[in-house]
Amino acid sequence: MRTSTIAYGSLRIPLSGQRQIDEAFAYLSRDRVERSLIERLEHSPVQHRIVIDHRHDDSYRPWTHTIRWDPTSAMRTTDGGRQSPALGLGHELDHAAESDRDYDRFASIELPGYDSAEEWRVVTGSERHAARTLHESTRDDHRGTVYRVGGPTER
Repeated sequence: MRTSTIAYGSLRIPLSGQRQIDEAFAYLSRDRVERSLIERLEHSPVQHRIVIDHRHDDSYRPWTHTIRWDPTSAMRTTDGGRQSPALGLGHELDHAAESDRDYDRFASIELPGYDSAEEWRVVTGSERHAARTLHESTRDDHRGTVYRVGGPTER
């Protein structure tokens, strides 16, 4: 089954998820680092796509340049804080915006608490910056517990 998509530059999104992605992008764009990541993907020479997932699977698949995102899956951090689904999308956007070569290099370095240096780079970099700007919880690891919310910016 083929899903109808629309293009935001070189970023393809599902037409059925446009409202949720637009809401998340508007929210994330209040942070300059996240706004820059969105723009980098929209102007990338590599075509990326976002796939809506309803099984708590926020992830980036570099071999297909695909971001999987659940717009109703928020996260409770290990210290009890909360993060919105939009911040989860921002996290995956940073993975996608990284060059394939650097992504592979960082992902191959194991780091306790973060799985890899790539996860550490994103959690302590763009995610932390956006969380502070958007008044969400920050993380000191790559862990958390997911739970359902009504929309992309809810916690």
